[in-house]
Amino acid sequence: MKPILLKITSGPAISFSARSDSKSYKNNSWHYHPEFELIHVIKGGGTLFAGDGIHHFKSGDLVFIGSYLPHYWKFDSLYTSDTPVKSYIELTQFREDFWGKVFLTIPENQKIAALLDKSKKGLVLKGAKAEAAKGLLTDLIAATDTRRVILLLELLICLSECKKAGTISTAYQSNNPFTQSDRINKIYNYTLQHFKSTIYIKEVATLANLTVNSFCRYFKSCTRKSYTQFIAELRIGHACKLLSEGQKSIKEICYESGFNNITHFNRQFKKMKQIQPNEYRKLIHT
Repeated sequence: MKPILLKITSGPAISFSARSDSKSYKNNSWHYHPEFELIHVIKGGGTLFAGDGIHHFKSGDLVFIGSYLPHYWKFDSLYTSDTPVKSYIELTQFREDFWGKVFLTIPENQKIAALLDKSKKGLVLKGAKAEAAKGLLTDLIAATDTRRVILLLELLICLSECKKAGTISTAYQSNNPFTQSDRINKIYNYTLQHFKSTIYIKEVATLANLTVNSFCRYFKSCTRKSYTQFIAELRIGHACKLLSEGQKSIKEICYESGFNNITHFNRQFKKMKQIQPNEYRKLIHT
């Protein structure tokens, strides 16, 4: 079974979706859809899995998910508990050909076509143009009739001019026959719940109903990385989040992120981020 193909409804009177959502954490799973998806996280935080990449999202993030890119928005427990803090997002979802198959091939739309192609890796957009895009998205949600199409075009023009756009995934195909939605969801959820402590591959393999060797092959076929690398990326990502908050010491962050050795933590951090944790903290607070 492939990642779940999610059917996105637009309605009889509209050709694409644009809406706000205060329950975006519900009914989510490892899925994909033919629509492009632009999301502004107004309030919320958690971990986004997209293709073979990981992004720790937070309030204020603007993320563009390409057509057919498998992804999974996992909100932090703060937003999913029995008495959750309310999350809130604004988003638009549209198909590449909703305005016809020729529209994006004309010379005037080359920048938009290039933007859509880049979004196949998942984009995190920042800077002045991203801030302007957030306002256009809000206007789009409130618009009606032809004004909706005009605003979507203005929004895509704005995004295509954004100079600060980081990618989440490498080029990724969703037709991997080994990518099973239920199984990969269990693995992701278990890892997110336990990455701050020691995780034994044998336990995760049992959860996935696989032998250890089969699990390692399966996970790499789904994500293009080893499970050990995946855990390391989660831990370093969590450490970056704590460093940005600036409330804990480097040693505290090391242990709270699942590392039991400060030397190993510093080595792994430098390997992934090319700078030391204390340098990272100084960089993001300047």
